[in-house]
Amino acid sequence: MRAASSLRLAANVIVGPILWATHFLAVYASESLLCRAGLPGWHNSLATGATLAALMVIAWHFASLWRRTKIAGAWHERTHIAIALDVLSALAVSFTALAAAALPACV
Repeated sequence: MRAASSLRLAANVIVGPILWATHFLAVYASESLLCRAGLPGWHNSLATGATLAALMVIAWHFASLWRRTKIAGAWHERTHIAIALDVLSALAVSFTALAAAALPACV
């Protein structure tokens, strides 16, 4: 049983970076594909939706980790790393969205 909880903690560490990478890929791949197809409005909608979804899932993951450690009272080093990576991933998602919004797509 100990190996399963250890594996779960290890998997929790990479949730934030995986969400950021998925968001990054969705925003920039859609810019390439949808701009080539001549659909800049679709790119903007997809980038906005992907940003909101990624930030909500990262916030949910952060809150569940925070709540779980508050209830259990046990802070593991991996939990600290997972929370820090969630914060960094939310920041990275925000910067990716800012670049997608500020730079003109489909020019």
